[in-house]
Amino acid sequence: MALVLVLAESAIETVPNEIAGHPAVLNWAHRKRKDPHRLILDQNYHFAAMQKLGRAGLHRGRPDIAHFCLLLALGSPLNMGGDLQCYIHTLQDRIIKVDSKARLPRNTDRWVSLLEQLYQEKVVPPTGPALLTLTQGTIASLLDELKADLVVALTTEGEARPMEDVAARLAAHKRPVLLIGGFADGHFSKRTMERVNESYRIERRKLEAWTVTARAVYDYERATRAQRQPAQN
Repeated sequence: MALVLVLAESAIETVPNEIAGHPAVLNWAHRKRKDPHRLILDQNYHFAAMQKLGRAGLHRGRPDIAHFCLLLALGSPLNMGGDLQCYIHTLQDRIIKVDSKARLPRNTDRWVSLLEQLYQEKVVPPTGPALLTLTQGTIASLLDELKADLVVALTTEGEARPMEDVAARLAAHKRPVLLIGGFADGHFSKRTMERVNESYRIERRKLEAWTVTARAVYDYERATRAQRQPAQN
């Protein structure tokens, strides 16, 4: 009854060709001693260059969001008890599988450097047990691989329901998958929502992705504990 958490349409990608020659990107590449095409796009350092991307750039360049979410999820009792699996799906259709034993760097710049290594090597570390693996894949192909029996998306466009109720719905299934957006603004795409069974809004106000992650993981842990309690009496 492990929960599969997918940070869907996450704003993680390498610097696109159309801005790879921008001074903001070139300066950062020089500081990191890397090819600009191998840098992870990051609004913190490439904001001026990203203005050339127009409105499309508003949804991109936020690797910190997935970082914060994963730190909360991987550090949870639910994960330490073996009841959580984490994946990142990116807007450019890459799938990052995160080992439950992964100890991610606390510093976001180090996390970005780890992603840059991952995009180059496809697996981190290159030798030994893989903590992060990168493959090509859509949200549909990932859900097919996971064989989910319930896919729930948390979105401001969903039905209003408390997170504890959503957690109880998830915990009642054998292979539940929860989608949380790994981006700052906007909504899931139509193609993602086509693969969703149920969608919910857990708060009338907009919440940051990491806040949603923390609440979801905690309430799912409580829901599964409540389900197991009668069997122990």
